[in-house]
Amino acid sequence: MFRDRARALEIGGRSKAELLAGLQEHGVRLNRYAEILFEDPAFETSGQSRWVRVTEATVAELGLTAGATSAEIFTGARSAGLELCPLELAPRLRIEFLDQAEGPYLTVASEKTRNDDDYPNGFYLRRVDGALWLRGYQATSDHVWEPDSRFVFLAA
Repeated sequence: MFRDRARALEIGGRSKAELLAGLQEHGVRLNRYAEILFEDPAFETSGQSRWVRVTEATVAELGLTAGATSAEIFTGARSAGLELCPLELAPRLRIEFLDQAEGPYLTVASEKTRNDDDYPNGFYLRRVDGALWLRGYQATSDHVWEPDSRFVFLAA
């Protein structure tokens, strides 16, 4: 089960500028949506560092075997005792997960900062052609994620 994949991650204690510098230090690339999210005043960082437990789950592992919208996925995750992540978790996870394999991406489950389908929803991590990325993404409220789509949540 996805709880077996939980691991500790330190978040907070770094400004957005420090997070960006850390990403740059590791050669992580950003797309325009990620840059927009970093510029968003609603993307706040905590001055205090703290340790959290994160875990990965597929949409199917949350019981949504036919796929689901973001709202359905987040409801299923909460029912499973998981929580959404603050935006600042994604850059820290990207820096800690430098050995990500090529291929599927890993979406960090978080609340949208704006109720606007044309605005980025959040971040995902991916390695493409050897390059590490922290990308922002857009998904409309009626977008159905595939059952094998992978998400990161806060674990209790």
